[in-house]
Amino acid sequence: MLPVSWVAPLLSLVFVLLVLAGGTRALRFTTAIAYYGAGSIGLVRGVDAFFGPDSSLIEGMFLWLGASALLSIGWILVNRPWKAVVVLLFDALVPPLALFDWMSPLSAAGMLFPGTGIVGIMSYLAVFPLLDRGLWKVLMQKVRWVLLMILIILAIVLNGQYQPEPVPEGWQGTVLHVGPEKRNILAGQERQDRIIQQIQKQAPDARIVLLPETLITAWIGNLHAFEQAVRPGSVWLVGAAVPRQPGVLTDSIMAVTQDKARILFNSAFPVPVSMWRPWVAWWGHAPRSYLYRHGARFRAAWWEPVRIMAGKRVFASICYDQLLPAVWLEAAWQRPQVVLLTNDEWWARKTGIPVIQHNSSWAWTRLLGAAGIEAENF
Repeated sequence: MLPVSWVAPLLSLVFVLLVLAGGTRALRFTTAIAYYGAGSIGLVRGVDAFFGPDSSLIEGMFLWLGASALLSIGWILVNRPWKAVVVLLFDALVPPLALFDWMSPLSAAGMLFPGTGIVGIMSYLAVFPLLDRGLWKVLMQKVRWVLLMILIILAIVLNGQYQPEPVPEGWQGTVLHVGPEKRNILAGQERQDRIIQQIQKQAPDARIVLLPETLITAWIGNLHAFEQAVRPGSVWLVGAAVPRQPGVLTDSIMAVTQDKARILFNSAFPVPVSMWRPWVAWWGHAPRSYLYRHGARFRAAWWEPVRIMAGKRVFASICYDQLLPAVWLEAAWQRPQVVLLTNDEWWARKTGIPVIQHNSSWAWTRLLGAAGIEAENF
């Protein structure tokens, strides 16, 4: 049976059909902003929780309404089914919209055409021109219906026989409850001890253990403690903020063994405003601190390559990357067998953000036909 995660991709497809049913530009815009606004309302509370008491409700409202309005503008023009394809691809691939194109209806491709990757995306997009009678001459209407029926039958067959890639034996994700990093040294040490204890309790025999995003800052002392805790022959994939230069970090996954720690993956695009903010350097006010909480910013990798681990093709989708179609298209192009999903959700517990993130990851991982391994921190 499908998990409840299928509901969100289905609703996104219904959203496109409702926009197409809108007879006026105003109605189409209203439908779009209702969809994006309802789905991202958690930003209002999330901004306050993430940035703390120094942030204001107005900032959260601005991000929420501003992003929803920008994503809704293109749908004003969608009075024909083929135009939906243009808007879907434009929002997904062209900055700045591509940098916050959460809740994209493109994710519905994973529900309709599981395990097909790029071919599934193309099949999904092909549905809309086939719904547009005006694109087809009278003599071609039968061809249009035949092609549409072929895609419908293909979707039914694929869903009927779909089996995702099994999680490799000995690989395991973790769910930790340690909150954010602490500024106080003693509190930070106590938190680190709890991290190690929880990992050892949850995954005592696993060979490859996935840990949540930005769990630690990659200082020598922190990494040494993890190296000492890893069992011989095991690998801990640790979500870490890695200092690169004064004031600049990367949101990374590091492979930690008893001998060493090395960077495997970097986030393609960290959260804009809170983490990715290059304009700070442009304005000449870049902090020199290596600490995220002291104003350091994160660098975007833009391209996330697949790595080979234990004979498997592995892709990492780190936190915010899980919401962006552009990053998932990178994955589809590379055809991974395993997708690592890391999140740091202590700040979003009372919002709908984790649910949207989970639904997006489910749909896209299903499109890839890959095994999804998740790690979260609350």
